[in-house]
Amino acid sequence: MKRLIFAIVMMVGMVSCATDANNINTTISGRFVGSGVDSIFLERISDTFAEPTRVAAACLEDNGAFSFGLALDKQEPSRFYRISNNKGTRPVTLVIAPEDEIELESVGDIFLNYKVDGSKESELICEFNREYFKACDRLALIAEGLGTRASYNEREAYLAAQQAIQAQLRFVGAHSSTLAAFYAMRHSIAEQYIPQLDGHGISVVHYRTVLEGISEKYPESPYIAIIEREIAEVEAMIDLMGNVQVASYPDIELEDMYKVKHKLSELDGKVVLLYFWTLESALCNNTNAELKELYAKYHDKGFEVYHVSADSDIAVWIEAVRQQQHPWISLYGGNDMDVFTLYNVVKLPTAFLIDRNGDMSVASLNMTALERELRRAL
Repeated sequence: MKRLIFAIVMMVGMVSCATDANNINTTISGRFVGSGVDSIFLERISDTFAEPTRVAAACLEDNGAFSFGLALDKQEPSRFYRISNNKGTRPVTLVIAPEDEIELESVGDIFLNYKVDGSKESELICEFNREYFKACDRLALIAEGLGTRASYNEREAYLAAQQAIQAQLRFVGAHSSTLAAFYAMRHSIAEQYIPQLDGHGISVVHYRTVLEGISEKYPESPYIAIIEREIAEVEAMIDLMGNVQVASYPDIELEDMYKVKHKLSELDGKVVLLYFWTLESALCNNTNAELKELYAKYHDKGFEVYHVSADSDIAVWIEAVRQQQHPWISLYGGNDMDVFTLYNVVKLPTAFLIDRNGDMSVASLNMTALERELRRAL
């Protein structure tokens, strides 16, 4: 019996030694000074980017120094971790691989000022964070001031959101074979502030490009399956939205600046963009300018725009139509809110495309996507 117990103990010891032999020490250390933070936490981000799991905790020493040690299996693929803090400010995201020796330093605000060495992927994430969140923080400050100088601030917010999205697109395009690009694609802060810009940034094309790059560089990465699933979900949503149609659209009748009435149904047989807008929105005004090119290109082929303003001041609206030189049917709907209720318009701009058969679908205001829809309808 004793021999049996001894044999079992020996086997357990052998298994334990074998397991230890497969582990490689990985360290994350550094110094955070002047942040007001005294405790930090190392957390592993789940492969699905759900709630992170705390791996370790550390108190900063008097000089701000800290160190974490991980024993990772040498076959472990590179994965996302993050360092959070007891102040609840933004965490620092890292990509950690077995045997990494990562060094972090920051003076003042940890997230805004941190530097990282020892992990190329983590360095790239730091580079992305610096540019993208600088634009996002500016956007947040502008959004707080909306209401005092609404039209001016809205233009500023729109431009700041564009800067954030452009920073994101540039980064993903330049580093499409990295896990850092996968991290960068997962942000949509600018679109949350300016919902009208949804669809102007990261698209399924970027997801496919990053999938190809990561599959080649990290063939064993668990994130490959995540990207594939997200591509499938986006494409399914695109197909669903493309098939959403409403037959026999509700007819409306509104006046132009000369008090001439125009019925929407008078345009039957044409492809019509029913476009609800307001001159108080920078996005609406920018879209008006972009739409002129499409209108000039396709008007003779049967494309028309039924342009409905939600502005409360009819005189200001008339002046805007004159200045912008609308080539289409511009109509005033600001004194008839039933029109907006009829089409369930909850935000501006909103647009619908009505085909030659009278079937209506939600229209994209991204000019590239809208042109594709026009070509199909014409």
